[in-house]
Amino acid sequence: LKAAQCGFPGGRSPEPPRTRSCVRAGAGAAWAMQSLQRISEAERRYLLDGVAQGMRNDGRGCFDYRRVAFEMDPIPTATGSCRLRAGETDLLVCVKCDIGKPSRQHPNVGQFQVAVDCAASVSVAFSDARSAEEDSRQLSALLESLCAGDGVVDRQALCVQPGLFAWEVYVDILVLTSGGNLLDSISLALCAALMETVLPKVEVLEAMEEGEVVQLRVNDRPEAGTPFPLRRLPLCVTVAQIQQRFLFDVTSEEELCADAMLCVVVDAKSGEVMGLHKLGRGLFDLAALPSMLQRCRAAAAALMQQLERELSLKDHS
Repeated sequence: LKAAQCGFPGGRSPEPPRTRSCVRAGAGAAWAMQSLQRISEAERRYLLDGVAQGMRNDGRGCFDYRRVAFEMDPIPTATGSCRLRAGETDLLVCVKCDIGKPSRQHPNVGQFQVAVDCAASVSVAFSDARSAEEDSRQLSALLESLCAGDGVVDRQALCVQPGLFAWEVYVDILVLTSGGNLLDSISLALCAALMETVLPKVEVLEAMEEGEVVQLRVNDRPEAGTPFPLRRLPLCVTVAQIQQRFLFDVTSEEELCADAMLCVVVDAKSGEVMGLHKLGRGLFDLAALPSMLQRCRAAAAALMQQLERELSLKDHS
């Protein structure tokens, strides 16, 4: 059982807050890397004036997403993979599965880990004197907490035989370029890759004689395999507040002008809000939160419909 491996991490935090209200960032938001990119005061004022009138530089409405393009299974040797392009963002998700021995503390569960890495050009754009590896580690930890908890992945279903064999599933995410709204793009590509991941059928051959080693029989035919055990489909929908306006799918320039950013995690299966995570140090207007949550649910449903259409076209091709 083998697969190709990719790698990476990145994100960016908005500039210091200027709004009045009240959701503060927790310590977990430290992953958000301050971009080294800057925009001039004239560019900033042009962007802010446009947003104040409900117009964005690229012509989109406040809650419109950029066109998303999926490329499924770009890595043939991987258990599951997806390449996603949205605006200037381009990233690759690779799922690798191996059989290992479960830990003594948890003999009846398998492993599921997410790691993020950035291409050199992205790392240069986001990292200053701090270590890019530390930024990568923080973003990987944030993704695991938001999109890979026990409520999302059924780790017990990854156990083949308690105490002896269990699946070890590793997800590598390589950010090739970033054009803003990175967390949302990563979560969408992650769901796409995991929905297409099929675990090979594994049978445990019991030892016939004393001292004989227990062996495994693997049937790697896709039709004989088991879909990856996802309890939920977590999609991140990040809301950026710029003055009195709220935006979805912000660009890099809009992120630099944002007063506050809030990541809303929605279960695409049920439409329920799974959690909220404050990005950066800004203050988010809580009075607008109920209406924003409704819009986030609708945005997650629309993204899921687009993903399902893409997967349906792949199945019929």
